[in-house]
Amino acid sequence: MILFCIPFAGGGAEVFAGWQEELAPVAEVRLAELPGRGTRMGDPLIEDMPALVAELTGQCEDLSQGPFAVLGYSFGSYAAYALTLRLARLGRPPRRLFVGGSRAPFLPPRDPARHLMTDAELIAELRAVNGTAPEVLASAELMSMYLPILRADFKVAETYPPTREPAPCPLTVFGASRDVFVPTGDLSAWSRLGGDDTEVRVYDGDHFVIRSARSRICRAVRADLTLDALNAAS
Repeated sequence: MILFCIPFAGGGAEVFAGWQEELAPVAEVRLAELPGRGTRMGDPLIEDMPALVAELTGQCEDLSQGPFAVLGYSFGSYAAYALTLRLARLGRPPRRLFVGGSRAPFLPPRDPARHLMTDAELIAELRAVNGTAPEVLASAELMSMYLPILRADFKVAETYPPTREPAPCPLTVFGASRDVFVPTGDLSAWSRLGGDDTEVRVYDGDHFVIRSARSRICRAVRADLTLDALNAAS
């Protein structure tokens, strides 16, 4: 099975470093190729969900011919959810949707919107969430490249209209016990979009638990994908 992964805001391939080793041979990890990072450095940034979903749908053209699942974290969870809805309308729903580190998409938007913050305010926000190295935050050159990417990703998520459309496939939700930006109740609200078997997994950690608890998260993802494969074969 292929697992198509979408990172948090501003993130790239490094977000899922080590995942292929953790999930083999159950799944092949494929990474969303987002503009502004990696091999697409310098490409025009995307600032709205319809354009992002159209881009990601194209990237899923080949993998959705066979069994696959979609996973997104934080900003990536909204993109993964919207992508899954789009693929289902095209008759190609994934076997499972994994969403992590975000509030349910039907909850009122967070205030203030991060994509509208000044550079100084956004840097303070990054410092508070503790996910960016201090030396990067202190580099005017690096931040001049990074902040536009981050702001564009935040705009995609923060201008995505609230929706309660049910997930068109089994849903797994995961997050952190000490995430100051995503209270456990707001994370658990995702379960209203899934079936009776929707599971919410909360790991000890802060917003970047996807890094600190990588092995535990990957073991759980691997177990879900194995079960999905067995169910499909029965």
